[in-house]
Amino acid sequence: MTSATPRAPLPGYGAFLTGWGATTFGSGLMLPITVTYLREILHLPLSGVSVYFALFALSGLGVNPLAIRLGRAHGPGTAVAMAAVLQASGWGLFAVADSMALVVPAAALSGAGTGMYYAVQTPLLTRLFGDGALSRVLSGQNRTTALMMTVGTLLSGQVVHRFGVDGYTACLTANALSYLVHGAVLVSLVRKHGAVPVVRPQDARSSRRVRGTALRDPVFLFLLVFQFSLVIFGLGQFDSVVPAILGNAQLSVTAISIVIACNTGGVIILQGVALRVVERIGYVGALVAAIVSWTAALAVLGCALLASSTLPKVALGAVFGVLFAVGECLIAPSVQPLVTRTAPPNSLESYAAATSLAHGLGTFLAPLILLPVVEIAGVAAYFVLQLGGFGLALYALLSFRRRTARLLETTPTSH
Repeated sequence: MTSATPRAPLPGYGAFLTGWGATTFGSGLMLPITVTYLREILHLPLSGVSVYFALFALSGLGVNPLAIRLGRAHGPGTAVAMAAVLQASGWGLFAVADSMALVVPAAALSGAGTGMYYAVQTPLLTRLFGDGALSRVLSGQNRTTALMMTVGTLLSGQVVHRFGVDGYTACLTANALSYLVHGAVLVSLVRKHGAVPVVRPQDARSSRRVRGTALRDPVFLFLLVFQFSLVIFGLGQFDSVVPAILGNAQLSVTAISIVIACNTGGVIILQGVALRVVERIGYVGALVAAIVSWTAALAVLGCALLASSTLPKVALGAVFGVLFAVGECLIAPSVQPLVTRTAPPNSLESYAAATSLAHGLGTFLAPLILLPVVEIAGVAAYFVLQLGGFGLALYALLSFRRRTARLLETTPTSH
């Protein structure tokens, strides 16, 4: 397919992006104020804040087996409905929490809902839009995420500044409601466009064996290692590790915000172009290009840290943000289609849940590993570790590619 080929409309695609836009807007509302709310409104110590985020992440990991069972037995529609209820309940409880006793179940509920959704997202999207359109849908989802998170982030700061504690409550409530909107849209789409699978008795008896298939597949394990490396050394650190490094370079909060804004703007602007690149060079080629882009971004970040004055630091930081966005745009429509092509028939739920588990674990571990490295061993050690992580990701990807050469001879394009 060339870039001039027109795209046929996807039934339900606009509705899906509307629902996704609602929930990412809600997430954007909370992004800049969650820590502040925990610290200044609920008066939790720093250890309490850490417990909140740890429980959120661990709950998402722990719910993974349940998501597999629900997806296989009842279809992804049931799982996303339960995910929406858990997420909305968690954030609603958070809105009325006045002590750690309520913060703990709020974190557990919202984290479990988020983990459950991501465990079944790929089977859900494949069922709704087909494997051939998966890259297109994921690309649009990534662009919508960047746009609506930015809008929500900008708005929540103004709401809290103007209304104080009531502003926090309004943002928390809006976020809880956004999950219900998202869940309602998805359930409606499943009813209109996706049939619930029929689970035969022999399928139920073999469910334990099927759930373990993904982690016993030696070829798929290379893809899991690749994704795990991508998250720890890339996707899982832009909101935590990168700001800390830029702060160590004596950049102000405003300057760091400019870098993050360039990254977000890059995703919004470049995602469509990146999708065309993926369709032209294939999934593996796009992922190799993403690693190259992130390596170049790391070099620019090093130059920014070495710059002696603020303006060059900010300018180079902005270039770093854009180069990082290029990698994100290439990754978004490329990884999950490889999962769908690797999974055997009737095992997609198991394989997709395994990738969700790898992503969640990587997100949880990234700041725990890299922030202490920066603090104890310095930025130079961080750069060495990053390059090692990129090398590991490239090795795992090429090993996966060699073992699936015939499977991946052609890349499906969006129609």
